Amino acid sequence: MVLKIQKNHGTANQKLVKQSNLTLVFNYINENQPVSRASIAHATGLSPTTVSSLVDELIVESMVLETGVGKLSGSGRKPIMIEVNPSGGCVVGVEIKAGRVDFEVFNLEGRSLLYHERIISDYSNLGDIISCEVERLCNGFGRLLGICIGVPGVIDRKTKRVLSTLIPIKPDNDFFSVLCKRFPDVKIKLGNESSYCAYIEKAESKKGIRDLVYIDINVGIGAGIILDNRIFTGAFGNAGEFGHVSVDINGRACKCGNRGCLEAMAGTPAICEAAGVTKISEIDTSDEKTLEKLHDIGRYIAAGINNIVNMINPEMVILGGEIVKLGEPFLEMIRRELETIMFDVQSEKISVVYSSVDGNPVTKGAGRYLLDRIFEDGDFIIE
Repeated sequence: MVLKIQKNHGTANQKLVKQSNLTLVFNYINENQPVSRASIAHATGLSPTTVSSLVDELIVESMVLETGVGKLSGSGRKPIMIEVNPSGGCVVGVEIKAGRVDFEVFNLEGRSLLYHERIISDYSNLGDIISCEVERLCNGFGRLLGICIGVPGVIDRKTKRVLSTLIPIKPDNDFFSVLCKRFPDVKIKLGNESSYCAYIEKAESKKGIRDLVYIDINVGIGAGIILDNRIFTGAFGNAGEFGHVSVDINGRACKCGNRGCLEAMAGTPAICEAAGVTKISEIDTSDEKTLEKLHDIGRYIAAGINNIVNMINPEMVILGGEIVKLGEPFLEMIRRELETIMFDVQSEKISVVYSSVDGNPVTKGAGRYLLDRIFEDGDFIIE
């Protein structure tokens, strides 16, 4: 965890300072528990008085507990140790997808409590569907503190509406406002699903990566971008629409109206068509003839990766989604193609790997993102 010390310099907004400091203290306890108030103050740079006040507030909110005395290295009173109260509340990560909405409930330590899939065909009442499922699933897990939703599409930051080529949601669908009215005292956040995938990859990485791109290759293709340890969303919140970068201006038409988009040329429908199968799980890339059928797909993906590497120069590119079912032979083919088109200085340093996150990376990333910012205002990923 990167500690971000927030202090009051007179002109700073008091509410924002307090939110930031509460988040800082809660996250430090969560990652280092059990801890004493003194150790929190030492690690964060906040004053002992401020730490004591913030911890007391977290105790009142039932988010942390005093769990007994700790060891003392010298003379004086033994410290009272603080831990997160896992049953003090819960958060929900939600993924909206074609024909289904997935839910995952987490406790305050980030442990998954349950996972649920809801089949849907009518998106017109999406807000009510999500509201009812969240209320039902969270029953018995304490206070609901937040809901974080990942969607495969472009989000209008002003209207909170979603435009997507992958889910049948109309531009006037106001499901976000329905949720806000149903849960007026709950933090509700909305973001592109690939951003949450990238976030959980970064959170679970043990390599200290600060800059990475997660490319989600399914029916659609999106990208989540982490720059300098933070999600990058661009000026209007929609950076990462990687599937609609053209890799062939004379290529097949895309649903977005452009031609040769990576999504149209290398999404799972194009992969299955090239291999002559109906499902990607039917493809055996250990067979050389089958792998050869996918050569052009590999070239398109490599070209897309090369474009994004040339633009933002990440340390790592992670491929996730259905594509991981193609296994190492397909990944090696992409790597070989990259070696032929990428600048030598970059090809030696940038890793291209498959996702290693177990479970649903969207709901996991949404839950983790929300817990890491549980006291912060704002309904979008704004970094």
